[in-house]
Amino acid sequence: MTHSQTASRARPCTGSTHRMSDPQRWRPDFARIRGKVYLAIADQIEHAIVAGIFRAGDLLPTQRDVADDLGFHVNTINAAFREAARRGLIESRTRRGSVVSTMAHSG
Repeated sequence: MTHSQTASRARPCTGSTHRMSDPQRWRPDFARIRGKVYLAIADQIEHAIVAGIFRAGDLLPTQRDVADDLGFHVNTINAAFREAARRGLIESRTRRGSVVSTMAHSG
């Protein structure tokens, strides 16, 4: 499957401030990925938190689901989640997933 085909399957992060009914359905916007993919995805996670799509304690979609939907290798998505954790946006828990940090909303 090509990137253009997977782009149509990805669920974009919209610029609106309304909250999604299921944050696990969020996906980075494939069309907005520029430069280093992992940094662009980490930026989109940050944008989703600021926009209110994610709230403290929300579970993010699995790295595997994001990788499969976007057509990137899971290591790329893992690097994006590690970058988001380094920024204090999320906390990754082995075999339990990644959740939005309470610190992400306090800044």
